[in-house]
Amino acid sequence: MTRYIIDRIEGDLAALERDDGEFLTMPIADLPPGSKQHDCLECSEGCWTLDSKRTEERRAQLRGKLDVLFGRSQ
Repeated sequence: MTRYIIDRIEGDLAALERDDGEFLTMPIADLPPGSKQHDCLECSEGCWTLDSKRTEERRAQLRGKLDVLFGRSQ
């Protein structure tokens, strides 16, 4: 299994960043329905799935960093 993050979407293409920092560009139509920028994905034997748990964990982590950066931490 390989893990990716949707770095950006440009038109009909998605730029995916693999965990090791390598990039892959592919048609957004080949990804799971509802995929959007910054979602976490897994690919196993050519089958793509959304990793909702990992996506939410990353979003929470980023929110925490932004809160510290902007002085909103408790």
